[in-house]
Amino acid sequence: MNLRQLRYFRAAVEQRNFTRAAERMHVAQPALGQHIRMLEEELQVTLLTRHSRGVAPTPAGQLLYSRSAEVFELLEQIRKEVVGVDRKQRPAISLGLTPSLTLLIGADLQLAATHALQHLTLSLREDPSFLLVDAVERQELDIALAYDIDPRQGLSITPALKEQHLFVTHPDQAPPQDAVTLDQILGFGLAMGTERDIGRRALARVAGMPPAELPIRYEVQSIAAIRELLLRGSAASVLPYGTVARELAQGTLVARRIVGCEMESILYVVRRANTDRDDGALVEMALAMILERLGDMARR
Repeated sequence: MNLRQLRYFRAAVEQRNFTRAAERMHVAQPALGQHIRMLEEELQVTLLTRHSRGVAPTPAGQLLYSRSAEVFELLEQIRKEVVGVDRKQRPAISLGLTPSLTLLIGADLQLAATHALQHLTLSLREDPSFLLVDAVERQELDIALAYDIDPRQGLSITPALKEQHLFVTHPDQAPPQDAVTLDQILGFGLAMGTERDIGRRALARVAGMPPAELPIRYEVQSIAAIRELLLRGSAASVLPYGTVARELAQGTLVARRIVGCEMESILYVVRRANTDRDDGALVEMALAMILERLGDMARR
């Protein structure tokens, strides 16, 4: 008796038909029938009765079907326990990404790390930059990629790249030229995050005024809500490319370069000081993905 025979037998009982059972198990029908006959010969008992409509289990077959379920449940439990031991032995790294970076690389980074960095277990968290830094400080995160961070005691903050911001709006409201100036931006009804939002801070920096004094029509600390306002044509915004990459590709939103000022933010790698975690390969993988997606809108 082996597991393959038991699996084929169970499929025949559940499908009540050799043809359907063979299709389900992706095996030729004669091969499936042969394995079940070998099982019956070994046990010296009839497990299935054959009739014109298909097959049905005998009392012995019904008993074997019930007890074999326990075998497969035990095998699955063993598999989970063995895999769990392996995962516990891998170092776990929690990485924080901003909403724009999550949209830009989040899923691909998780998949790539699973295949290329099998020695570790990766956990991703999405939050605005200032919340990610707070989380690293509270030891809720091991590492974060965050924008425009001020130095903090106990944290290692390393600049990684500079990223340009874009002026984004509905196609019907977009200026005809390929680039816009600061004065043009300030003339639009803007939807932006709170005073700690990276786009708002970048805009305030080049405008030479505190973030609270910017002419913001809609203050929304939600990328999804800002995107919805833009899609409705109710507002414009200054955003990182990753936030609206999908909409720009679809043509439901349009972006313009900003000229006459350096509207950009610095992306930092944030860790706790004196950490000894082996996260270098993960960070380099993430930064390489970001640079590839942003193209000439970012530089190291």
